[in-house]
Amino acid sequence: MDICNNHSGLPSTKWPDVCRYEVFLSFRGGDVRGGFVEFLYEGLADSGTIAFIDHRGIEIGEHIMPKILQVIGHTQICIPIFSKDFASSRSCLKEVEKMVECDRTIMPIFYDVSPSVVGEQKESYQQSFRDHEADGVTSTTINNWKKALHSVSRKRGWELEKFQHGQRELINEVVSTVRRLLRKDDLYVTAHLVGMDQPVQEVMRKLGVGYENGEVIKGQMVTGKRVVEISGLPGIGKSTLAAVVYNKIHHLFEGKSFLKEVEQTRLLSLQEDLVSGLQKRAYTFKSPAEGNEFIKYKFGDLRVLIILDDVSDFKQINSLAGDLSWFGPGSRIIVISKRSNLVDNHNQVHVTSASGSTVNRCDDILVEKYKLKEMNSDHAFQLFCSVLREKPLKKEFSSLVCEIISATGGIPLVIEVVGSFLRGKPIEFWKEAMGRLKREPYTSEVKRILKRRYEDLEKNAQEIFLDVACFFVGKDKAIPSYMWEACEYDSYSGINELHDLSLVKTRENSELWMNNQLKVLGRDIVKEENPSEPFKRSRLWNEEDIEPVLNERKDAASEALNATFDKPHLFPEHRFFCEFSKLRYLKMNHAIVKAYKQSAKSSREDFYLRRLKWLEWQGCNDISSLLALDMSKLIVLDLSGSTSSHWQCWTPIMMRAKNLKVLILKDCRLLMESPFSHAAVTLERLNLERSTLPTCAVRSISELRNLISLNIKFCSFVQELPKDIGSLEALKELYIDGTPIKAIDIAEGSYGKLKILSACNCEFLSLPNSIGNLKSLSYLALNETKLSELPCSIGLLENLQTLSLRNCRSLWKLPDSIGDLKKLQVMDLSSTIVDEIPSSVKDLQNLKELKMAGTHIRKFPGGIKNLESLEEIDFSGCRNLRGECNITGLSSLRVLLLEHTDISRLIVTDRQSYNPKNLKLDGDVPISIIGTIQGHGIGSTDVRLDHRSRLTDIISACDDESETVAMWRSDRSKEVIGG
Repeated sequence: MDICNNHSGLPSTKWPDVCRYEVFLSFRGGDVRGGFVEFLYEGLADSGTIAFIDHRGIEIGEHIMPKILQVIGHTQICIPIFSKDFASSRSCLKEVEKMVECDRTIMPIFYDVSPSVVGEQKESYQQSFRDHEADGVTSTTINNWKKALHSVSRKRGWELEKFQHGQRELINEVVSTVRRLLRKDDLYVTAHLVGMDQPVQEVMRKLGVGYENGEVIKGQMVTGKRVVEISGLPGIGKSTLAAVVYNKIHHLFEGKSFLKEVEQTRLLSLQEDLVSGLQKRAYTFKSPAEGNEFIKYKFGDLRVLIILDDVSDFKQINSLAGDLSWFGPGSRIIVISKRSNLVDNHNQVHVTSASGSTVNRCDDILVEKYKLKEMNSDHAFQLFCSVLREKPLKKEFSSLVCEIISATGGIPLVIEVVGSFLRGKPIEFWKEAMGRLKREPYTSEVKRILKRRYEDLEKNAQEIFLDVACFFVGKDKAIPSYMWEACEYDSYSGINELHDLSLVKTRENSELWMNNQLKVLGRDIVKEENPSEPFKRSRLWNEEDIEPVLNERKDAASEALNATFDKPHLFPEHRFFCEFSKLRYLKMNHAIVKAYKQSAKSSREDFYLRRLKWLEWQGCNDISSLLALDMSKLIVLDLSGSTSSHWQCWTPIMMRAKNLKVLILKDCRLLMESPFSHAAVTLERLNLERSTLPTCAVRSISELRNLISLNIKFCSFVQELPKDIGSLEALKELYIDGTPIKAIDIAEGSYGKLKILSACNCEFLSLPNSIGNLKSLSYLALNETKLSELPCSIGLLENLQTLSLRNCRSLWKLPDSIGDLKKLQVMDLSSTIVDEIPSSVKDLQNLKELKMAGTHIRKFPGGIKNLESLEEIDFSGCRNLRGECNITGLSSLRVLLLEHTDISRLIVTDRQSYNPKNLKLDGDVPISIIGTIQGHGIGSTDVRLDHRSRLTDIISACDDESETVAMWRSDRSKEVIGG
């Protein structure tokens, strides 16, 4: 970009490091800076995309060009904006050269020139190069610039002159494409879903979306307006189906929103979430009526995708998306419900179409219904076996499997629950369970059966189940475990019991998760404790139930309370604490109680909430209120986002919390003193992520002798760790991501129990040879650092299971000692410049995932071909990868990603389970099947390529590779040029 020194009017934003940027904007300032670029930058920012622009990303005093080239090397997407004078700027030409050199994803915008002018250096570009030559630029440099321009001009981009509505339309298109490529709007979906292909295809048809070979057809424009209702039994996978569809089609829409738990959520919150989702900025309304009017009149020209999950009443739809006339042409609404008649209430002219849909003649509105059916026997069998985790299934159990699956009614949730219930049990237990299933079939009685599963739990496990359902879905399971232990709930065995029965799951980052049907079940059980008087229930989480208790001055029996209100509340002094005297768990937000004024005569009898073990007060604006509480039994204290400036009272607060084990002070920007200088010696977990710390605070960390987990992510003032922190004998987790820390001193015998070390985005970090002293380390993440090599001592990490080096753009080599990591299961080298991996990888017999997307690897590594535990290989975007891909020895392989490679031959064995429909292409090139693999078709391996690859043969071979069983050929005659 053309360097501009005028910083006025645009505040500078200093990021912790260059790795934060997702998009780089290159432009000639004099041509487009004043308008187009600023609007594009703001559009990206409003959509949640972090873009680099010179006068916002470069601080006063920084070296300009080195910083820019560094950013390009770490940015996922580069957008050069070609204008008439672009080539007159040497800075701009250097930037384009760097983009091509780093093989970035380049999306050019041709602002007021054509691609041919840029690529062939005609008109003003020709004159610019003459000027550079006259100014003494070498011919080598000029040729490199010309080659880079020629390369970029051939990429698919945007030409402003082709947009009917000018810059605004172009910017919307760019922002939408960037979000799609960065997968900003994707929802979490469990990997390796079973039986979803046909339902997804059917819902796409009802939505009027072109869909072939498992992908949405590119370049289409959805028209008309449609409502699609997805109904089916509880636990059958309706929400999962909608999430899969959403991820595939949301890029077709200008606004999108997925509203979960509609039945369980207040209408005002739903309206605010809907508007915030569609406009990508927060909104608040005073009343549902105001929200209703806003939605009606705000989005009439916007093409939207709205999904309403868990709807039980049409009234819930009516105030959110009850009339498609509120939204622009091409809009789609998906309603998910147990009932199959909710959308019948849409006001429309009832005209039956050929497909049986209802049509509104005036607005071209179609209302479609899709009922998700039970799993067929093959899919149910596949899911059941995956839950059992047995390969192969023992003969004595095989005869019972089909009968048990039949009794489950083909409902995925029930299949999972039953499978986990039977896993590891003897044959007699199976027979007994089958007898019960036959007597009481798992059909429409899902809730009753699941409740019986709950009733079979130990008492402590029941309490944990209800806590998770009401409060802890999405929470790190380690935190509530402290409270459960303090309540003598035996959390370890309780959580294990819930896991074994598939009533609770643990996702990535140790987050607790449960199926929505189970969450509803847990909350219903609590409501049934006293249907008419909420204050007598054990747990409260709805504002509608909490406010009457306070207003009527009733002494609530509740032991756990989530009082997160939509608007700030201020109750009379001590009222809030008095009415909920039995609490062990309290979560609040905003200013709920007045500040506590401690008098000289205060005694322990004045303190409230004597049973409290967990206090979470986000956004607390005055921590002196905590002085009103008896904190002697407090285990967890979370004051994230506190805006309090009264930290003088912090010392007495800490001195009272003698049993504190978890202290969370995330995003506290006004910390005036060390937040843990007087912390209890029992403190085990400290989270200070993105907080402003005084210099003295870091030095006192090593005084916390019982500390297990330390999180100082993005604490920009922490430049080094205390020298004696390695002596903390209990420390198991250390998170220093995004800090300017340069080195970690790992003396022999230090960090003896450290299992997790996360140092991503640490721009200045170097990895010492002493890293091999971390004998207990099981997880090491160094993503987006500047490491060029790993020390040979990395092979001494005998317990390492995960090694993540993603986006280490300077990393070019792995040491041979990598093969000594006998327990390694996951290795992520994506977006490094590694071009080969050592032959010693053949010794990684426990490796399950190898991720090398976007690397410089040149040939399929022979060292991995016999790794029997390997389940997933990702070589997508490895443009230098060519030749033969032999996976005959990979008996466990389920996913092979080869998109954007030059692999020309794939060899598989007839014992591997493949299905042609799982050979997916991103483009329009079909696969012609010349033969079939005898006796297979389960489709357990997902092989993905793209239509630019040179794949010509997929050969299935027996032990003797000369004996060809089947050959699949790519039909090159139908390839779309330049697609």
